[in-house]
Formats: sequence, structure tokens, C-alpha cells
Amino acid sequence: MPDGNSDELAHQRNVYKALENMVAKPNSAEYRRLREQLHGYALEPYIEQITLKRYPYLANQQKIDDFLTKYEGTPLDRPLRHKWLEYLKKKDLPELYLEYFSPTANVELTCQYLAYQLQGESNQQQVFEQASKLWVVGRSQPNECDPVFDAWQKAGYRTEDKVLARMQLAGNGGNQTLLPYLKTLLPKSKQYLADLWLSVRRSPSFVSRLSRFPQKYPEHEMDILQYGLGRLVWRDEELALKTWQGVLKRYQVNPLRQREMASKFAIALTIDEHPKAEEWLEKANHQQADDQIFRWHLAHVLKSGDWQHALDVIDAIPKKASQDLSFRYWQARAFEQLNAVDNAQAGYDLLSKQRHYYGFLASGKLSKSPTIVDRPLEFDPQTLAQIANMPAAKRAYEFLQLERFTQARREWFYLQSQLTEEQKLASAVLADSWQWHDRAIYGFSTTGYLDDIKRRFPMAYRTELQNHSEANQVDPAWAFAIARRESSFMTDANSSAGARGLMQLLPGTARYLAKKRIRSNVLYNPDTNAEFGTQYLRYLLDKMDNNPVLATASYNAGWRRVQKWIPKDNAMPMDVWIETIPFKETRNYVKAVLAYRQIYAQQLGQPSTLFTELAKMQLGGNEQLIELN
Repeated sequence: MPDGNSDELAHQRNVYKALENMVAKPNSAEYRRLREQLHGYALEPYIEQITLKRYPYLANQQKIDDFLTKYEGTPLDRPLRHKWLEYLKKKDLPELYLEYFSPTANVELTCQYLAYQLQGESNQQQVFEQASKLWVVGRSQPNECDPVFDAWQKAGYRTEDKVLARMQLAGNGGNQTLLPYLKTLLPKSKQYLADLWLSVRRSPSFVSRLSRFPQKYPEHEMDILQYGLGRLVWRDEELALKTWQGVLKRYQVNPLRQREMASKFAIALTIDEHPKAEEWLEKANHQQADDQIFRWHLAHVLKSGDWQHALDVIDAIPKKASQDLSFRYWQARAFEQLNAVDNAQAGYDLLSKQRHYYGFLASGKLSKSPTIVDRPLEFDPQTLAQIANMPAAKRAYEFLQLERFTQARREWFYLQSQLTEEQKLASAVLADSWQWHDRAIYGFSTTGYLDDIKRRFPMAYRTELQNHSEANQVDPAWAFAIARRESSFMTDANSSAGARGLMQLLPGTARYLAKKRIRSNVLYNPDTNAEFGTQYLRYLLDKMDNNPVLATASYNAGWRRVQKWIPKDNAMPMDVWIETIPFKETRNYVKAVLAYRQIYAQQLGQPSTLFTELAKMQLGGNEQLIELN
């Protein structure tokens, strides 16, 4: 913890919060009195920043200049700099604007910077090169860029190639409303390309009528066909395959495009269990293919139960990729199924030494406890104190105490840029000592030190998770594993889908479980989140015949979807089922949670036969699901 008297710090935190609400009256006696009390407090610069942001006037130029110079590059810099630049733009003060501008992702400010550069004696070629990068994007740019783009166009930089490049970006997943405008910028002979893009964006099946593609500009037409077929194969495989054969007859399709389409078709057909999946996997499975194709090919063969073919697929994988633990496990698994006992035993034995999902599976196959080695890092107190007393660390710590987690993470992220690799490791240990678990977990992950198990898998919110797990009759190790995977114990986590908090609950799910209206923000409370999260785990267990593997998959993908994935006819080994889950995210999620659950069982001192039973489990058909302890 940063140095300082705890009572004084508590007082300064209250003063800080009071001053935040008083920036409208910076000349009042009360404001000045409280500012005196904030002297030396880590977050004092933020009060100055907030005040200057509110009054970014020329009268305050010296104060602003001093502040930006002192805190350049820190999280304190950008908010004030942007406000100051907006003021200078409003007052049309180009010299000052150019002086204070610094590279930013803010397009409006960047375009104003380029416009002012054009007014002066700057190198116009460099300005127009930057303008090109801003123009050739698949979305509309703000109106502030129009003067720069006008000058850029008059200087001859808006070439046909750039228009076509922007059109492809807009068509291929970008903003399709740009296409009619871009059409007007092309010569009449090429305007039809914009119409083709629009038609394919509206309906991918448009590509099936190849007569609509006149072959005037084959490479550009192929871009459109490739995009459309890549979408069509998910909707109508037969039509996509038939259309592709027609494309190959009409166009000279280069090998790269053929490989790209083979990969798209192979994955779509495999997920849909199409009869031609194997044919397309063979086409896509070449030395230049990415690991995804090798994995899908192997998963397809595993689902068919052809173990010799599985070995053949693994043998064909490039040597570097084949060293991945997953391929090594399935090689040993295939040897086992083919009664090559010695080879299987040797493979499992090597894998069982790994602290990994596949290592734990191998241990299960050998009926022995998984290997979980914990090598905690140790740093002397002076090293930790040195980092803790850096200004950014102090600011991060204070924001953490105020539960301003986003601002705390911004400061911590900046701090990392100022540290050596050794100090970054020490900072992860420091974050853990502050009970800032998500930053500790992130720190160990980014530095690559993965053997500090107790810090990477902390018993965070133990009271909440254990109490509610017991109340809902679910394994606490499972609840810890879910929380670790979902949020890394970041209580303010908020996903793009709207999931919130420790166990990433959707507000709708919480309302369903509570059977009453609840405010979404209560899910940021770790106790409330753990209550509903463990209740939801119990609900999913009940839905899934008390099988936590299926319940774990359901937590990620939804139980109705998971039920559709359960084989209806022949039983399938559970490890094979996990490997063939259609959604990559869910597949990786299940593997991670199972491995984390094993680690947390050890942390909790619980005996666990999870992977031993998983190694024997069958799913689907007439087989009964085996309950895991």
C-alpha cells in the first residue's frame, strides 16, 4: 500500500469527492479551503484537470500548458488536451492548435489538425498521405474532414484505386450506405461493381445467378463473389457449392482465393455435418492452412469415430502445429482406441505433467491426480514499495479505494508502460496484495509467468461464493471457476451483450430467477451477483440432468442450444463431445472452466475425481449421464 496515514487518506478521499462537485465555483472560499487540505494527495491533479477542462480559456493557457507538460502521456493528459483543442478550434487559433496537438484516435481533431497544416507551410504530400489513410475506410467520416478531403481530391489523390479500395471495405462488412456515394466517383464502366456489392449485401443468394456478373473486371467481381459465397454457405450449402463450381468454370481463380474458399466451406459444412464436409476439409488441409482448419478436420474425424483417420490427420499436421497439447492428447487417445497401449501410455504420461485441460484429461486416463505445481513469486518489500510509490500506482490505488475501477485500470495500464519486465511481475504481486485480482491475473498472463497459482486463481469473494454455492447446492470450486473465467473477479465487468458483474449475469436472467423486477446495477454487487449466479448454475444443472459439463456449456451458450448438440443416436465420449462443440467460444470456455474447477478444488482442499470420471463419460444415445462429484 502507498505510504500515508490511513485517517488522513480517508479524509482526503472525502475531500476529493466533495471538490469534484465544486468545480463550478473554483474561486469560492470553501473550494480554496478544501484544495488546501488536498495538498499532496495522489488524485489532486484530477481536481486541477477537471477544473481546467471546465474553463479551457486563453486566460488559463499557462496553467493548461504547465499541466499538459507535467502529465504528458498519462491518463491525465488526453481529456484536458482534447477540451483545449476543441476550444482552440472554436476560436480558430491555428498556431496554438498545431502547437498543442498530439496524435489521437479522435478523427475530428485529427482532420482539423490536417486542415490547419494545409493553411501553413507544412509538407502537403505528408498531409495528403495522412488524409488518404483517413479516407480509405469502410465507414463515413465526420463532416470536419470534408475540407481536408476536398483539398486532397483537388490535388489528385482520390484515385480510382482508392475509390475501389474503399468500396471493398464498405462492401465487405463495412457501412453499405457508403456504396451509392462511391458509385458516383467511379467511371461508368465500373459503377456496376457498387450495384453488385449492394445486391450481395442485401441478399447473399444474389451471387447464385452468375449471369449478373459480366466478367468485365474479374478480380473485383471475385471479391464480391467470395464475400457473398462466404455468407451463402451458412444459409444454403448446396446452392453455395453449386455456385462455386460455376465460378471456377467462368473465372481464373488464383490458388490463394481457392484456399480461402475451401477453408470457409470446410468449416461451415463441418459444423452443419454436411456429407461433403470431409471432402472440403481435405481441400482446406494444406501446409499453409491455419490451426483452425486442422482442429476442425480432427474434430470431424473424432465425431465419426474413425480413430485411424484421426491419427492420419494428426500426422499430416505441420510439425510446429502438431506440438500443441490438444493434438498430442488426441494422438495418445487414438493410440488407446487402436490398442497401441504403450504409445498411448507414453503420450498420456508426458501430457499428465502439464497444468492444462489436456494434461488433466491425460491424468484422468491414467486414473491419477492432476499435476498442479504452484511456484509463487517473491519480491522484497523495497521493490514492491518502489512501485507502489510511483505516482501512477498511487493514483491507481486511490481510484481503487474509491471504487472508480475504470480510472484505476487506466492508471495501471499507463504504469505498466513505465516498468521493466521484472517490475511488471512485481506489479502483479503488488496488485494481488491490494486484492485487485483482475489486474494481478492480467499481469501474470501478459508477462507469461503462469506458475503462481494462488495469485492467478485467487479465492476472491470467498464468503459470497461459498455461502451461495452451499445454499444452492452447487460445487463452490465450479462457482469460483465460472467467476474466474467470466470476469477474472472484476466486479464492474460489463459485456457487449449486457452481462454484468462477477459471474456475468444478464439482467433478464436475474429477473427470471428473482421472479420480480430488479435494477440491473445491483448485479455489480458481488454478493448479489454470486447469489443469482449460483442460483443459475443450480437451474442449469436441473435442466441438464445434473451434468455440470453440459451445465457449463449452457452457462455460455444457453441450455436450449446445448440440448440440440447432444447426440441423439449413438453415444459419444464426453471428451470427444467437448472437442466437437460447434461454437469455438463455448468449446474453449468449457475446457477452461473444467481446468479451473480442478485447480479450485485443490485450493479448497476438496478431493476431486472430475477428470477421472470425465475420461469415462459417455453422452447421448441410450447412455445415462454420469454425475460428477
